[in-house]
Amino acid sequence: MWLAIQSLLARVSRLTRKRDAVSFPHVTRFKKRASAGPPAIVGLVFDERDRRLLTGLGSRNQWSMSFADTIEGVQALSQQLTASVILCDRDAAGREWWEAVQRLSSSAHDPCVVLISRIVDDYLLNEVVRRGGYDVLTKPLREEEAGRAIKLADIYWNASGRNGSHRSRAATLKI
Repeated sequence: MWLAIQSLLARVSRLTRKRDAVSFPHVTRFKKRASAGPPAIVGLVFDERDRRLLTGLGSRNQWSMSFADTIEGVQALSQQLTASVILCDRDAAGREWWEAVQRLSSSAHDPCVVLISRIVDDYLLNEVVRRGGYDVLTKPLREEEAGRAIKLADIYWNASGRNGSHRSRAATLKI
């Protein structure tokens, strides 16, 4: 089954790259990022250790990493920088985490919101996705896990054009 899916995705990829390819109404042509600069990542993260880790990841991966101390600050930074990924600490939201995820993901450019939580399980991940978020990271952050999640969220944001119609993590999986 995986080989069939991989074959189908490879064919669709080849077709979407050709300008004179047959048009399929159910296949979305993906948009490129508007700016040519580095990916913008915004975080609502209060833990100093996590901020240092994310800042280091940002410099190694050439991401524009910014932090704010309130949801309003994160929204403003996200809009200003056209952030592809927003990291939101579950405890730092100052309100229910799901309200923060809904509010942050409803931005005009539809960023991928990644919740950071001490406890992560399938129920929480399903709730985050249902509320408009993208993924959940375990706290304290680990470099390889955080880097992978941010990279996949940025790839997904760019590939889908994040027009609000794509809310599934499945599009980021490489088969």
